[in-house]
Amino acid sequence: MKYEYIPLDPASQDIRLVTILPGKFDDPIQIKITHAPLIPPNEDDKPKRMSLASLRRTLPQSWNARETLEGRIIFRNYEGWCSSWDHPDPDFPRDRYELHGDGKPSVKFEALSYTWGSPKVKEKAVVRGEEEARGLKALRTQRLPIQANLQEAIRHLRYEDRGRVMWIDALCINQDDLDERSEQVKRMGLIYTLAHRVVAWLGPGSPNSDVAFSKLAYLGRQIEHNKDGTMVSAPGCTEDKWFSSKKALPWDAATWDAISETCSRDWFARLWIVQEIHLGNADSVLRCGRSEIPWAFFRRAVICIHAKDVGVPEALWYKTQQIKFLCEHLASMPFTDVLKNHHMRLCLNARDRIYGLLSLAPPEITRYITPDYKKSPLEVFRGVFLAFVKHEKRVSLLPYARRRDAATTAMATTTTTTPEWPTWLPDWSRYLHITTAHHVGFCASGISASRAKYVDPGRLEVSALYFASVSCVGAKISTENFADFRTTCRRIGLDRLKGAPYPSRGTYRDAWLETLALGRVEDRCYGIGYPSLAGLAAMVAAPEGSEADEEKALSDGWKIWTTGRINGCYLFSTQNGYVGMINGELQQGDEVFVVLGCNVPMLLRPTASGEYEVVGDCYVHGIMDGEALFGSIPPPWTAQIGPGEDNRVRVMYYNEKTGDIYRDHQRLQEVPVPTGWEEITEWEKSQADPLYCKRFYNKETGEVINSDPRLFPEAFRERGVPVETITLV
Repeated sequence: MKYEYIPLDPASQDIRLVTILPGKFDDPIQIKITHAPLIPPNEDDKPKRMSLASLRRTLPQSWNARETLEGRIIFRNYEGWCSSWDHPDPDFPRDRYELHGDGKPSVKFEALSYTWGSPKVKEKAVVRGEEEARGLKALRTQRLPIQANLQEAIRHLRYEDRGRVMWIDALCINQDDLDERSEQVKRMGLIYTLAHRVVAWLGPGSPNSDVAFSKLAYLGRQIEHNKDGTMVSAPGCTEDKWFSSKKALPWDAATWDAISETCSRDWFARLWIVQEIHLGNADSVLRCGRSEIPWAFFRRAVICIHAKDVGVPEALWYKTQQIKFLCEHLASMPFTDVLKNHHMRLCLNARDRIYGLLSLAPPEITRYITPDYKKSPLEVFRGVFLAFVKHEKRVSLLPYARRRDAATTAMATTTTTTPEWPTWLPDWSRYLHITTAHHVGFCASGISASRAKYVDPGRLEVSALYFASVSCVGAKISTENFADFRTTCRRIGLDRLKGAPYPSRGTYRDAWLETLALGRVEDRCYGIGYPSLAGLAAMVAAPEGSEADEEKALSDGWKIWTTGRINGCYLFSTQNGYVGMINGELQQGDEVFVVLGCNVPMLLRPTASGEYEVVGDCYVHGIMDGEALFGSIPPPWTAQIGPGEDNRVRVMYYNEKTGDIYRDHQRLQEVPVPTGWEEITEWEKSQADPLYCKRFYNKETGEVINSDPRLFPEAFRERGVPVETITLV
């Protein structure tokens, strides 16, 4: 008999748990399924440790304190270049900075993370009932089909002498009940968070997986990676230089091949594993066959490898790009970035592009999104877009949307996107052709709200400023390596543009170079290791077949990222003399707009009805930092980027003569705040806040907003800036 699930009461806090009954490797699989209440522990009585800022004030001048990915406080002495888990003052109370043990949930279990793989059923598990547990004869034998990957995992994970209690989604959720699936997806965040540990099953072991786990675990013990993105040597390590990006790892080709093969396991490509492994605690492990590696060691090792400027095979760098995204600290990452970085992972249901990551979203967003597998992918994706609009008062997902070409539309019957899919709505089940590097802190629309409004059927009204029309479209860029990058620059004829003044400031040579580098140059991003515009010009001017000194000093990571990012893009120029680039099919007559509440310019295509289709986000040199709305940045002011207290990178306006720094565009300093509005200077930013936001209080109405009232559409129009309402279709 096929096992019949006893329904879970939606009003209760029960979940199902599977007990894998003991047996030898080849014995038939037998399980027991029970219901148990999953109740979070009371956190009110948990001791509170000091904030990082307060703790730093207790340190001697040469010391600093940071929080690791696992939540521990690590102290670093920058005179002796050593790390410690101990406060430099031996009398300082440890409970002020050490992690305090979590309270125990109502039930103890492990949560399995694995890839479902082929739907082929290899065998059926016998489900033992409560009667048999008490030594009584069962009335009937019930069985559950188990797919091949799960069957393999259970055989490797079960104990010979005792049962093993686990939460396994394929068995603990009645997959035939859509309502239950929707309800249990809401609880998955809590399930993986409260599990005793998460066990990630990568598949059967091999000599290569054993080597990879051994090497990666050793590397992971040598370093600590912090939530602010820095890396340091681990206290008591034996290799105190391995954390440095300049230090090559002493590994041979066989080791790199073993790591490459292990990182190619199907588990790493699956979407659901992202939230599963990140919600687990510090005891979580990855398992191949009989070998295990702590997740903490694995993620540190991968981040370290990906940060190396030397010694890492280029093919492995590309292969570990998605795994590096998996290993990053996601708890404080904007949910837009989580969606972007993981949208092409594998899942069986298009709706899971959202639902499979929803437990990583802040509650301010999830309160607007209820998992419902009866909704179409279009409804689910539109709901997410409008949830961000409602909470952030921004159109932060707009840069991920774009118009479909004829070939793509013809495929609509076999994919999620239909011919009626709005061009302003991202389809998270497709590869997103994004142009701009959002981590470079662009701020094209300042701290403005979007004023976006959804209008049935399928239209979005936004406030925007028309900037220019495309007058010339270049050929499609093809770059397989950095030599192709230099060739692309030479074809533009940069030497003859060296002294030609650009409309905003600087020269056309520098404008084209910074466009092709997508803003990742030292002139904008000081101290990160990017090349300067002068250095890039020297590389391009070097004779064919030679290598300039500036290129020798350039990191492999910058070359690989840049050449890969611009491959397939198009350069263009506008009728008012500006130059830009887009990863998408454009044509003469397309129009550049700065949309309020959107950090990058958008290229739009006018329709016969006066509405606009979204072609895509674009880089336009000279308007990436608010210049279209406020005017060009006058010397000696420049746009520079740097991390804030929340470690998110933003643009700031720097005076090279006086050293003054403004967070607003320099010209905005001349504009008074409208009567009745007052800026709130003390407030705590959260993961749910848009990248650029402030809080203002209206003394008459009591309204609090997260944008600048000087950037209301009507305020722009009063200053002669023709912001208008346009409709996207």
